Amino acid sequence: MSTRPEALIELDRKLRARREHTLRDHPGIDIPVLRLIPLFEEPDAVLGLTGYLNKLWEYSLQSRRLNQETRDRFAEIVGELFIAGSDLSQQVSQAAGAQMYRQAKFELLHWLARQGLAERVRLKLGSGEPMQRQGGYYNDVSGRAAFVQSEESTRRFTAHLRESTRRSTVYATTPMLGVFAGGDLRTFQSAIAERVRHLGVEEFAQLLHHLTLLQATHRGDLRRASEEFAESRLTSTARSERALERLTVGDREPALEAFLKVLTENFRQILYGRDEDVVGIHIISYFIARSTPPLRDRPTVRPGPAGKGQGSRILERIAETIPFSRYGSLLRAIAHSQAQTTVLGVNQLTTGLFRALDTFSGMQPVEGNPETYMADRILPHLPVYEILRSLRLYHDPDETYLRAIERAFPAGNSAFVALREDIDAMGRYIPLFQQELLRRHGIDVSDFFEGIRFIPDLLPTLRADIAVLLQPDLFNTDPEKLWNLIGLPVDTEWRGAVARLLAAPGEIRRWRADAWALLENPVFQRVESFVELAVALYSLSGRKLSTDVPLSGRPAKMPSKLDSFFRMSRADDEMRQFLAAAMEYLTIASEGLMEVPANIIRAMKEVERIAAIEEQALSGEEQDRLRFFLLQIARITGENG
Repeated sequence: MSTRPEALIELDRKLRARREHTLRDHPGIDIPVLRLIPLFEEPDAVLGLTGYLNKLWEYSLQSRRLNQETRDRFAEIVGELFIAGSDLSQQVSQAAGAQMYRQAKFELLHWLARQGLAERVRLKLGSGEPMQRQGGYYNDVSGRAAFVQSEESTRRFTAHLRESTRRSTVYATTPMLGVFAGGDLRTFQSAIAERVRHLGVEEFAQLLHHLTLLQATHRGDLRRASEEFAESRLTSTARSERALERLTVGDREPALEAFLKVLTENFRQILYGRDEDVVGIHIISYFIARSTPPLRDRPTVRPGPAGKGQGSRILERIAETIPFSRYGSLLRAIAHSQAQTTVLGVNQLTTGLFRALDTFSGMQPVEGNPETYMADRILPHLPVYEILRSLRLYHDPDETYLRAIERAFPAGNSAFVALREDIDAMGRYIPLFQQELLRRHGIDVSDFFEGIRFIPDLLPTLRADIAVLLQPDLFNTDPEKLWNLIGLPVDTEWRGAVARLLAAPGEIRRWRADAWALLENPVFQRVESFVELAVALYSLSGRKLSTDVPLSGRPAKMPSKLDSFFRMSRADDEMRQFLAAAMEYLTIASEGLMEVPANIIRAMKEVERIAAIEEQALSGEEQDRLRFFLLQIARITGENG
């Protein structure tokens, strides 16, 4: 569904007219009610939710039947609103996207409560498996004991911990993670759907019971908070607003809100660059995704508005794509996350995070010790377990493939400068995340850390999945190196579990290397050509935007090779529309010139080159091999993007 209310209103009018026509022809027939579900996936649309609802309310008032309440007519049109948390995260980062969803949820429920619709319209969160896509995954360690209670653990505890701390280890449990966390109605996609199908009967029943109870309790709390709006003679009450805000947004933390603005700026700068950069590292992910066979029946590329690349809309079509800093992601969330995190080795969940922490720590609002301030005000609101886990699995410490593709960009692109600063700051903040992870288990972290490092001798007392996240070097994959740090005999079963977990990043890197053997050449060529084309277009449009392209905008004649390429492409293909608009613009801009400037000629050649490379996609055999490599990584990590 479009997030424009006019589109939904027009569709409802057509449905209603068709329904009435059918009832006239077949009196007495039972036609089920068909309700619409608007989808919100852009930040502006999510932030403008109440404006959207107000227009629907006006339409409901105008289109209601005689003696029908406006709220009843509204409920006939819309029964659910859907916020795509996955796509939202690609635009502003996971943490900022989650906060934006919570704020939109508060505003929606506040609006519904005032209109008496709190029980009749629901909100759903669209989420994928990785935390970057809002963490819709199944986690079997939720609620499990964090420490291994054994004689060996007791000896280690006695040597390092106070009596009170030793007792607290008995009760330390991992908090609810993934779909176990929160009472939101959310989507179950691909990997979790497959995982749930293979659960044992008892485990499956426990999952359903927990989700049902959690959602029912949350919805009951929201209902009680909303009832005061309907019962009060006033438009709203401060008490009910505070209760609703507490259930949706939580406790307001001004420092967090300020930090999320800094995080969003850093995230977008790395992915999409600044205006003067025209593009960021997202263009690498884009061409990786276009070269990769889809693993499920979902589109890879975000569809563009059909027909906008013609006539007087040529410049608008170009302006909607470049610079990326204004437009954002060209990919659907699953393809974007998979291409950047899994294939490129740049963990999207933490992109810009450490640079943002570094920047924010030096800002005016920070009081006292910056690290203590961050630990108290910022880290408690971040998904530290998933951050450490995804970094350990996916991050490429050598930046092998990023460096290989970086040569396709002009020197000085600020996206790469910011990314390097982000990676450099990583080492300074990982220990804070490790401390916060242990703190989430209800433990006084001061007894477990010597300075900023977790005491290695206590690692065998932890569950294996936590131990690998708290080792001194998060990116260590050598078991022997860890055994040497720990010393003393270690339980054989625990050693085996840790060794398997330590081997996972190395296996991922081997499969990634096999994938890049197929992808590197076509991706590099396409990125190089697109960057040159985009920079040339941005430079030209800045000088010629209003004078050289007539408003009538007649279609330009295409070379035969390009004409065939555009005819065989999907009408809503974003890249096709951009290339078509670029070619028309360049053709019209060069008309009447005795000598065509070299930059226009080069730009036109780049369009032809991209089209030629697009047609020379990976062969069927190469696609099968690439799909196999990606599925092997998905098998290791338990998520497919």
